[in-house]
Amino acid sequence: MGIREVFKENLKFYRQRAGLTQEQLSEKIGYGTGYISEIESRRIFPKPETIDKIASELQIPAHELFDNRACPRNIQQTFHAVYGSRLEDELKRQINKIIEETCRLI
Repeated sequence: MGIREVFKENLKFYRQRAGLTQEQLSEKIGYGTGYISEIESRRIFPKPETIDKIASELQIPAHELFDNRACPRNIQQTFHAVYGSRLEDELKRQINKIIEETCRLI
């Protein structure tokens, strides 16, 4: 996932967590009502000063908008990338062990 996609996902997550609509956040940072919608749909990317305003309104450090581990979707993807195959392998191993033990009892 690219940095713009991470930013978009985190912006949406933190905005919703703050209980703000796209229009409300747009107005709070001094832009037209469709500005945040444009960012979240990846049609535009904000300037650094605007990112600071957004983070301030969301009451988070600006760097959290770029953290690929911040929002649930990104956490899930990271978790799957890091642990997914290990968990799958462990489950297969345990299932095979149970099958072998069951077969010995028959």
